[in-house]
Amino acid sequence: MASWLAQFSSREKAIVLLALVVMAGLATHAMVIEPYQLRVESVRGELRQQASDLVWMQSAVARLPAAGLPLNSGENPNEIDGSLANFIDQAVRSQGLSAQLSQMTPVGSDEIRMRYSAVDFNRLIGFIAYINSSGLEVRDIRISSASDPGVVDSSIVFKRL
Repeated sequence: MASWLAQFSSREKAIVLLALVVMAGLATHAMVIEPYQLRVESVRGELRQQASDLVWMQSAVARLPAAGLPLNSGENPNEIDGSLANFIDQAVRSQGLSAQLSQMTPVGSDEIRMRYSAVDFNRLIGFIAYINSSGLEVRDIRISSASDPGVVDSSIVFKRL
């Protein structure tokens, strides 16, 4: 490159070097700065959307019945007869969520992990309210959107109080 520059006059060398500096600056802007700014704006948009979703979910929780869904007759909401797995299985069947339940795994004697695939979000929230009113608490929950609006995949861990 030095031999190529040697054939030019000093004025031409200055013009070529200035053009290289300008091109390097434009390339840096196009390949680094602009994609970074676009990504930052995208993340800010996602955060705004998630904040909006959180406000909506909090208002939806406020509209849930205080005592959850009605229990089967004769059930004490704070007492679980038999094993936790049997109780949860009966609750899943009574709420009509058997088809969406993809896995149910006991974790010790006081916890159970459940995985749902393509379950209606409102029915899932109703099921969680029912289980909470029965003396179990949600220890961990992960919900991700599925292909259809209002349909989610979830992983929930319930713990006996």
